[in-house]
Amino acid sequence: MHRLILSIGLVACADNEPPAPEPPWTQRADAPTPRLEASAAGLGTKLVVLGGFETPTLAISREVLQYDPFDDLWTVMPLEAPAAVTHAALASVGGSLYLLGGLEGSAFVPSGKAYRLPALGTAWEPLADLPAGEERGAAAVVVSSGHIFLMGGETSAGFTSSVLDYHVASNTWTVLDVENRPPLAPLPLPTPRSHAAAMREDDGTFILAGGNGPQGPLGDTYALPLGAPMWELRAPMPTARGGCAYGVLYGKLVCAGGEIGPTVTRAVEVYDPTLDEWTSVAEMPVERAGAPGAIVASRLYVVGGSQTTAFEPTTTLYEFDLLDTLPR
Repeated sequence: MHRLILSIGLVACADNEPPAPEPPWTQRADAPTPRLEASAAGLGTKLVVLGGFETPTLAISREVLQYDPFDDLWTVMPLEAPAAVTHAALASVGGSLYLLGGLEGSAFVPSGKAYRLPALGTAWEPLADLPAGEERGAAAVVVSSGHIFLMGGETSAGFTSSVLDYHVASNTWTVLDVENRPPLAPLPLPTPRSHAAAMREDDGTFILAGGNGPQGPLGDTYALPLGAPMWELRAPMPTARGGCAYGVLYGKLVCAGGEIGPTVTRAVEVYDPTLDEWTSVAEMPVERAGAPGAIVASRLYVVGGSQTTAFEPTTTLYEFDLLDTLPR
């Protein structure tokens, strides 16, 4: 949920019960506590959810939740998050969890702190801070070959097009630009934006789609092939939006829900980078914004979020199976 929408304030929750999901959507067990603008990541066969607002009064949770899709069971992890943040980058690499940046408090102050929870670890370890002036939240996150890329997002100066490269093995950060760019790293984004969706193809091509920009929701799609000198414009998204729950399934980018200015959408669209084609598939059972997405066991999980652009955290968990959208 984009921070500029804060001025809308709180509105009444929808009274109607959401319809029962139908394939490719399944409703799973509700989370123990409501979450909005939380962070989510797949960790092995589990879903981890961290941070986010847990009340309409903008209290931020430090409780870390873990969901087992095979048992349809939530548990509370014994370790709290090391910081109370929303819009943080959460990634899993080699069995460890990485918590990078985020926005602090109801004033949405960009954080430059980074932490790691090692596999089977008993404490969060502080990592190198994000570069000064590049603190951010609401970035698109791409994990690739020992690197975690934070693409765009919101800094203290507003929307940014810069890209940060966190090198896991050396615990170092690089601000990427045309002259300071390793061969396999992306370029700065073509335009400033936050809340975008992104992926990397097996051939090294980066894909960037949508987000929120200075003029509102974006529907553009860009590709950056390996070694290319600039981002290339691709087929636009059918529904311009920011903050969709996204993930990569079978080489395709899935974008579910999100914000379209002052409204929230149920639209779900899938991008095939090989065909350069977006396909609209079955909508979410209910509108959702501010809900993170993560892939576990070849399913996209969308947790919490709000049905409106007000700060109304929910506990719902929806599962999306891309294979159920294909002809039988």
